[in-house]
Parts: sequence; C-alpha cells; structure tokens
Amino acid sequence: MRDRVLSFALDVIGRVFLRRDRQNGEMQRLLDAFAFEQQRLTIQSGSRDLSAVYVRASDDALVFLICHGIGEQVEYWSGVQKLLKAMGISSLVFNYSGYGASTGRVSAAHCEEDAIAAYGELKVRGHRSIFLLGFSLGSGVVSAVAPKLKVDGVVICQGYSTLREAAHAFGFRRWMTHAMPDVWHNVRRVSEVTTPVLVVHSDGDLLFPVSMAKRVHEACEERGELIIASGCAHDGPVYLPTEVYWRPIVDWAMRITSRVVAEQLPTGD
Repeated sequence: MRDRVLSFALDVIGRVFLRRDRQNGEMQRLLDAFAFEQQRLTIQSGSRDLSAVYVRASDDALVFLICHGIGEQVEYWSGVQKLLKAMGISSLVFNYSGYGASTGRVSAAHCEEDAIAAYGELKVRGHRSIFLLGFSLGSGVVSAVAPKLKVDGVVICQGYSTLREAAHAFGFRRWMTHAMPDVWHNVRRVSEVTTPVLVVHSDGDLLFPVSMAKRVHEACEERGELIIASGCAHDGPVYLPTEVYWRPIVDWAMRITSRVVAEQLPTGD
C-alpha cells in the first residue's frame, strides 16, 4: 500500500512540475535548445525501455551518470551536458520508467533499477571512472544504489535529507508523508557509501533548505565535502547552467579520479 502511495505522489508531483514548465514556456525553451539528437539511445531496464542521452567527451574521459530531478526530462539537461563536454566530462542522463519516452511506471524500485541499468550501459561502453550524480529527487536514487556499484564518487546536488521531509517541503502534510515508505533517506544512506561524496547546494534554494545538505554532508563524515553555491534557485543549475556552479564539481571529480589512479599504480620496492 505504501509503495502505491509513493508511486502516486511521484507521478502527481512530476506532472505538476511538467505542467508548470509547459505553461510558463520553460519546457519549450529547453526543448528548442536540445543539442544532442544524434546522441539519444535506449537502455533496457528489466522489461522497460529507458530513453537516454549519452554525450562522450573523449575516449578516456571520466563520466557522470546523472539521475535527474522530479518532473524533468533528459532534454532539460542538454545545457549541462554541453557544458560538461566542454570541460572534458562525458555524461549519461536517462528518464526514469514512466518519465518522458521511457516505458513502465514510476516507482522507487524502478528508479533504482533504472540507475543500475544505466550504469551497466556505461560499463559496456568501456568507462572505468564513473561518478553518480543525483540532482534533487535523483539524490535519493544515487544514495540508494551507490553501495551496490563500483564508482569513483557520488555527487549530490540540490538534494534533501529524507524523502519524507522532501515531500513535506513539496506541500504534503506530515501525516501524508508517513503514509509513504521510508525510502531514500539520504542522511542514513550516505553513511553506507564508501566512496568520496560531494554535496552541492545553493543558498538560493527555496525548496530544500541548506540545512538539509549540511545534515547529509555531516553523515558522510571524513568522506564528504560540501560546496555552498550562491544565489541560484532550486532548478537553476539545470535550467540555466553556469560554469560557476558546475566547474567546482568537475574539479572535485578530476581530483578524485587522479587520486584513484595514483592508488592503483604499482609501488616500487
């Protein structure tokens, strides 16, 4: 029963956001700016087909596997993927089941299965240095699947402390949030992640307060780093991507990759 309540809530909130973007013209602007039609692909996740966009910067580039936010579509990430490519980063963003052109229905279990399937796609393509990047809703997805995958690091952007608290921030009553299963508890989940974790949050986020990001960062202990960006709204890093927001993330990932490579080099006697 609780899983059905969560699936319903995710679907409703997603539709609300898409309707907002459609009415204010933001959706059309983002779709018109989509730059990677030739980079579309389909990923199998169980019996479901996931629409995705894969942008390769170079053969040896590290790659960000992006789990997007609620109410978003892969086309929304074109500006970010273009910026990442210019900074030497490959990227793969996919629509969860039930989102965009992806088949199936949205659920917590499907979102996690979809992320694992997308990870498998990157492994097949030969990527050795993979980072999970979860934005907003996607922060819960990456926190849940990271312990199951071999990745160099995890990036949580504009995330939340727990899904129940996120639902309350969206406007759900407290009693309604407790009708949902206690999944995507980022504060608890990141404590199980063994790789480095970067938490990035804007002080202009009026949906999820910075205090949520600080709690997640504290739960990471010595494995975590925290970046507080200035000014941008919750979805600003996607809708209006800038190097000011994304460059520190790229620099952190490159630094982590260099450290991993150095640790793998044979040492002399």
